[in-house]
Amino acid sequence: MRAGSSRRMQARRGFVPEFTLVKVVTEKTEKRRCWSCLNSLVMFPGSNKRLAFEIFGLLLIIYDLVWWPAQVFGFASVPFTRAILWLSSAFWAFDLLLSFFVGFTIIDQGLIEMRVSKIARNYARTWLPMDLSLVLLDWTLNALILLSHYGVADFGGGAVREKAQVLRLLRLLRLFKASSFISALSDRIQSETRRILVRVLKLLVFIMLINHLIACSWYGIGINDVEREDTWVKANDLNEKGAVYAYTTALHWSITQFVPASMEVVPKNELERSFTIVVIVSAMVIFSSFISTITNAMNQLRNLNSERNAELIKLRRFFSENKISTPLVARISSCIHQSTKLTSSRVHSEDISILELLPVSLKCDLAEEVYAPTLCAHPLIFTWAEYYPRESKRLFVAARSFSLGTKHELFHAGQVPENIYFLSSGQMVFIRDNQELAKEPPAIVSPGQWLAEPAMWIKWKHVGHSSSTENCELVVLPCDAAARILSQSNPSTDSGARRYARTFAAYFTKKPDRLSDVWADMDVIEAMVSTAFIKEERELLRQEAASTGIKNTTPFATLTALHDRVVKYSADTQQRNDILGIGSSDNSDDSDDDSVPPAISIISRPLAMGSPNTSPLFAINTLNVVPGIASVFRHLTQGSK
Repeated sequence: MRAGSSRRMQARRGFVPEFTLVKVVTEKTEKRRCWSCLNSLVMFPGSNKRLAFEIFGLLLIIYDLVWWPAQVFGFASVPFTRAILWLSSAFWAFDLLLSFFVGFTIIDQGLIEMRVSKIARNYARTWLPMDLSLVLLDWTLNALILLSHYGVADFGGGAVREKAQVLRLLRLLRLFKASSFISALSDRIQSETRRILVRVLKLLVFIMLINHLIACSWYGIGINDVEREDTWVKANDLNEKGAVYAYTTALHWSITQFVPASMEVVPKNELERSFTIVVIVSAMVIFSSFISTITNAMNQLRNLNSERNAELIKLRRFFSENKISTPLVARISSCIHQSTKLTSSRVHSEDISILELLPVSLKCDLAEEVYAPTLCAHPLIFTWAEYYPRESKRLFVAARSFSLGTKHELFHAGQVPENIYFLSSGQMVFIRDNQELAKEPPAIVSPGQWLAEPAMWIKWKHVGHSSSTENCELVVLPCDAAARILSQSNPSTDSGARRYARTFAAYFTKKPDRLSDVWADMDVIEAMVSTAFIKEERELLRQEAASTGIKNTTPFATLTALHDRVVKYSADTQQRNDILGIGSSDNSDDSDDDSVPPAISIISRPLAMGSPNTSPLFAINTLNVVPGIASVFRHLTQGSK
């Protein structure tokens, strides 16, 4: 009695047995794991695999557009066409299933949706009804062919089957779906010349397909009424000359309606005359648009070289006014004509105002592809971007690019820098302005190197001047903006970037003579980066090892690689300290980094206005970055693409 009363009291108080909670948690975990597994199968819409799949589908659509209307001429089915029939049916059935695992673009946000549930919902609202109807119709007609072929069922003879095959023309509804893919495929072409040529080619293909459809319709009208004698087909005895001759004759007639030409085929009755009138009126509109488009494309091609042509006109005028000898003119002209292009500066994103219309997410993705290859040449930025992939995009957005002409100065000695400069193309020279080092040879700066890194970590003035030896392209990273982005996370006093700043200061405390605007000893830099991020890697290893779901979320091989990396760090401690020239007491993994005495004067960069009660960004420029998990582990544990 007491036990029953106790259970009733527990029920009134909302008590839930422990095994029920475990069951609910287990079910949620299983569902989450199932969705994560499905999401891992989602294909990026712009991937090369998806592109190849779409191109093959486009070829099948063109085949349907050509083959099925041409059946009006009575072309016989051959093994090749039967194979294509079954291949096409299987392809579109597979495409129906695959469409549930292809991401789509959220237009107003510029994001790619890669979750299966969202993809299925979007597909059901757009192309699923049409795709499903066409696939079901296709396989129904295939079943009809099989049943008739093996004599299982009789559907009224071959005439009924042939009429049923006309329903396959509904496949051409996929042209509406293919139009968006053709547009996306054209957007992949970056060369303006190629884009214009592709546009002309598309128009030519369009005109030929239109003429093909008109030719098939024209022949279909000619054989529509077999009892009539006044048809253009019987007037030209096409029934006795074969299907190929009949098709070429109809196509010839169709083309002559678009151009000022004539042929012996003319309409023989009122239906054919009416069809001819409709075709001629339509041809006037289509062909005039075609001609105007071709003319416009040729003008665009001509304008692409207008600047070069203007330079050549000035050159010829120079030759004429200065009476340059003919042999020298020939040599100069030959040299110029053999050059692939005239020297010109690169187009920068700042010069394209229309990019401001993009949503923030697309701006971040664009900046990452433009600037990441150049900025990630620095091992610190490369490693930091691996640990913080989302924050790194904001760093790339802050970067700017500009062109520097030949023998133009970038900075001079004594100037207070505000940026770090990364060279992406060209060549520069740096000459140190120091009496003690006056005999030091100039430093050559090549693509993949950077200038003025000390401005990021300490109070700094340029110790020399730098100029270009040829046309150069540079990426500028503002120090204030970079510091703000590196610190706008959880204010940690032991983050990887802050440890790098301390190691940087400690190294140049020991070797101040090596501190310069151009300094890229990769062994030392990699040792600094390894020292800076080892604590985060150890913390990551501890977090993953302590996770209860580690066997389900993180591959054992990845953890093993991380463990080997940490072990290697411990084994290379002495070698790294020898490279950095720092004693074990100054750079102990278990000691506090605040023990490293900054011997170089430090600048304190305040936060932006409107952020009260916040600490400065720097204490060695007080750099604060949230200790986090590397991007590979974020990818695995979150199950995102």
